[in-house]
Amino acid sequence: MHIHTRFSPCSKIRVRQIPRKIQEACIDGVCITDHNTTASRSLLKDISHVSGLSIIVGLEYAAAQGDFLIFGPVEYIPEGMDAKTLVKWVKKEGGVAIPAHPFRRSRPADPRILPFFDIIEVLNGRNQTYENDLCMQWIETNGNNKKCIGGSDAHTLDEIGRIVTVFDKDIYTSDDLIRELREGDYTVQQRY
Repeated sequence: MHIHTRFSPCSKIRVRQIPRKIQEACIDGVCITDHNTTASRSLLKDISHVSGLSIIVGLEYAAAQGDFLIFGPVEYIPEGMDAKTLVKWVKKEGGVAIPAHPFRRSRPADPRILPFFDIIEVLNGRNQTYENDLCMQWIETNGNNKKCIGGSDAHTLDEIGRIVTVFDKDIYTSDDLIRELREGDYTVQQRY
C-alpha cells in the first residue's frame, strides 16, 4: 500500500525492479506512492504485461498536517490543501485519502485530523514499534469503526513486503482498490 521509487528523492527503488521483488516477497501487488508525483506510471506501461501482478499508482501528498496516501484520480491534485480540504476534494473526485504514519516522530499525520478520515495507516514499516503501538492504541480508543491499512513505506527493495494489507478479493485496477478500501474486507500483517 505504500512504496516509493526513485521518483521520490528519498528512495533507491527503480520501477523495473518491482515485479521481481513482488514475486520474491510472495505478494501479488504493490501501490507506488511517490511524494507528490505519479511519474512512475509512465514506466509501468512497459512492464504491465507481467502476469498476475498488480501495480497501482497513487501518491503521498504533503499537507501542513502531515502526509496522506491518495488513490484514485491523482494525476492532478491542487497543491497546498489542508487535511480537511484534501479529504473532501479526494472524495468528490472519487478517490480515497489515508493519513500516513500517524504518531511518527518525523512527518506524522496530525492525530487531531484522524477523525475526518475513514481509513488510517496503522502499521508502517519505517515507524518505530512504539509509533505503530501509539496508532493502534488510538484506533482502539477512538477508531469508531475506522478501517485500517498497513504499508511497508519501502524506500529500498528489502523493505518491500515487510508490512502488507491483505484483501479478501483480487485487485487489478485503481478502481478495484478504491472499492475494496471503502467496502471490502482486509487485514494488516507484519511480516518481519
